[in-house]
Amino acid sequence: MSKKLLGAATGLAAAGLATYALKIEPLLVEVTHPTLFLPTLPAAWDGLSILFLSDPHVGEFGERERRVVALCAELEKPDLIVWGGDFIGAPRGVVPAVRLATEIGQLFPGTPAFAVWGNAEHKIRPERRAWLEALLAEAGVCTLTNESLPLTLRGETVTIAGCDDPYYGHADLDTTFAKLTPERFTLFVAHSPQVAALASRAGVDLMLSGHTHGGQVRFPLVGAWKTQNPLSRLLDCGVFSHKRLTEILGHDPGGNLTTYISRGIGLAFIQRLPWLAPRFNCRPEVARLTLRVAP
Repeated sequence: MSKKLLGAATGLAAAGLATYALKIEPLLVEVTHPTLFLPTLPAAWDGLSILFLSDPHVGEFGERERRVVALCAELEKPDLIVWGGDFIGAPRGVVPAVRLATEIGQLFPGTPAFAVWGNAEHKIRPERRAWLEALLAEAGVCTLTNESLPLTLRGETVTIAGCDDPYYGHADLDTTFAKLTPERFTLFVAHSPQVAALASRAGVDLMLSGHTHGGQVRFPLVGAWKTQNPLSRLLDCGVFSHKRLTEILGHDPGGNLTTYISRGIGLAFIQRLPWLAPRFNCRPEVARLTLRVAP
């Protein structure tokens, strides 16, 4: 093959790859079905399901949002809905983001829903964030901001806790964990997984996080290009047992935490290139988690 033909073929391949990463994969939302085996899970919660959605980054109610709703409509009713933060992708995204939460809530009437703030919610004015919180409350979504509450499902009361965004420094973990007791299972939601070691040390049993987008671009053999996780780039997406967390940190943080990190639904733009938001080898994710007592 001549250099000219090789160059043309390379250019076509690059253009095709760019089109896929920028236009196609960002819309290929998939539902994952992880099973989390938890050594401290109450027997009554064995088999409990959580619909976990994070990082929708809604700017408008478009094709991706419609696909998320359509995929959720095919699922069995979960016991609990959890939103991991970063609802909005632009200040104009408040109303369409609430529409997304509302339509998903309407699919599963009576299912309790909780949310935490991500760093995206701190890019808008406080009064606009308060408006978002009020609209979510009307949609049946309780926002947890550095607090913990009792939650009773299947006749078993656990603690559900949620902190404000750790990435921009709004998390107050002392306040969030003040009412935790070792006798009661604790489900903790934090937008960024960078607080995993602190949560484990505090006695949290299960932590749900997003923020990383799984790296958004993942290379074969290398993994996530960048996760914006100050704790470790390796805490990218999926299930992290206490053992795996210890291996990544290089020390045992204490406790017995299991963490699940979502790849998220929406997109983050590459810094200083606001038009560039690819996904490659890292499809958008809606997770339907099943909790099981560890054997």
